[in-house]
Amino acid sequence: MFDFTTSTLLVRPDLADAFRDVWGRLAAPGTWWRGEQRIAIASVARAAYDGGEPGTQPNLSEPAAAAAAQLSAKPSAVTPGLIAQWKNGGLDSYGYVELIGVVSQVTAVDTFHRAMGIPVEPLPRAEPGEPSRAIPDPAPTLTKAWVPMVGPPMIPTSLSAVPAEMEALEALHGPAYLTFQEMGDPAITKGLSRAQIELVASRTSSINECFF
Repeated sequence: MFDFTTSTLLVRPDLADAFRDVWGRLAAPGTWWRGEQRIAIASVARAAYDGGEPGTQPNLSEPAAAAAAQLSAKPSAVTPGLIAQWKNGGLDSYGYVELIGVVSQVTAVDTFHRAMGIPVEPLPRAEPGEPSRAIPDPAPTLTKAWVPMVGPPMIPTSLSAVPAEMEALEALHGPAYLTFQEMGDPAITKGLSRAQIELVASRTSSINECFF
């Protein structure tokens, strides 16, 4: 799994390890979704990104499948009204936040493979078990953001309503870009200088229509 030894480009070991960690988390029961539901979310997201149909997903409700497809294929078209529509259909805020975490992590890993010109990694087999349904303390609140958060609305708190997804985000964020702590260091070098890192990041964000 995630063996890049035959690649003509050097892939840092910590990045491959981070991808394996994403796949391990993906297969396990989450906070609000079972393992097979998390795999179904990833499958829908992949199909939507490629412009195809995911096929029947009996483990997902229609709003959950619609949200996964939208977040993968055209996230810039998501609006508060659309989120409210999904919520009225049964996709509550906590489940939606975890869904965001799953889609964003799988998309990040897949995008790396596409950029390298290699096939995406097969999705893992789901592990049995029930979600924990643990609500953080203090409980998240809805302020100016579109989802509830613990603390002020900002990137480091974006998935804080589901702490396990926030932890997963940072675990991938560091190897793929910078840790939240490293982001405050303008002189940091990780193969590239900080200026080079930000040039690549800003150009990629522009092409992908990223927004916050």
